[in-house]
Amino acid sequence: MKFPVCDYAESEEGFYSQCASCPIDCKNPGCALDQLEDGTYRFSGQTPHGGVNAVFYFKDDAGEDVSKQEAVHVEIHELDENCGVIAILYGMVDPEGMIYLKKSGHGN
Repeated sequence: MKFPVCDYAESEEGFYSQCASCPIDCKNPGCALDQLEDGTYRFSGQTPHGGVNAVFYFKDDAGEDVSKQEAVHVEIHELDENCGVIAILYGMVDPEGMIYLKKSGHGN
């Protein structure tokens, strides 16, 4: 599954690269994310683990929330239709995007 899909960058199967460090402002039409009032970012649509949306938390090295352009870490919560967390993904950001590190859950 390609996730998320935006109008600015080609996504790869199961890779979240185009959002991390993306210079495109979320207010531009075609961006896959919506910035929420609390500073987090939401993706609406099917997620790789069967969710209906996901919340992206972009963080600096101190663990503080920052804009996606300033992030060095990202935590992605995939949510079901009742807003329950079904998966949490952790990654690091480099200039090319996010590197998938770890998924929460049983056996991890």
